[in-house]
Amino acid sequence: MLRAFACSSYTAPDFSDEKLRSIVSQSATFNRMAGVTGAMLVDGTRFFQYIEGPSDGLEAVIRRIEQSRSHRLMSPLLDAPIAQRAVPYWAMTRLDTGQTVVSGLINAGWDEFGQRSVAHSPGMELLCSVLRPHFPVANASD
Repeated sequence: MLRAFACSSYTAPDFSDEKLRSIVSQSATFNRMAGVTGAMLVDGTRFFQYIEGPSDGLEAVIRRIEQSRSHRLMSPLLDAPIAQRAVPYWAMTRLDTGQTVVSGLINAGWDEFGQRSVAHSPGMELLCSVLRPHFPVANASD
């Protein structure tokens, strides 16, 4: 069974772009081994992270996120089963956005009080609309 997890957090005081590049690279390597895909959106002071994959792999990645000293005040926004991946293209990718995008994702409805599937929640629809322009383009000859 696939599961999705999303959270927000604030960067640590000594955070740098070099550190962020290292985190994304190390996360991609670890996530590949765990069968997890995801995206990290950054506005300069806050993170929004979305990851998805098998429950055991996701648990390992969530533990790494919780133990990281690169951020603080982590707030889970979503932890739910999903039927299929929304971001199958990246083990981890980084997208620098403005505060409006990150705030919108953090404040979007992710569970709609259990009334909708995650795939059709306002949060997921917003996330997909932000990420879709960055999805790899299929080769016309494929």
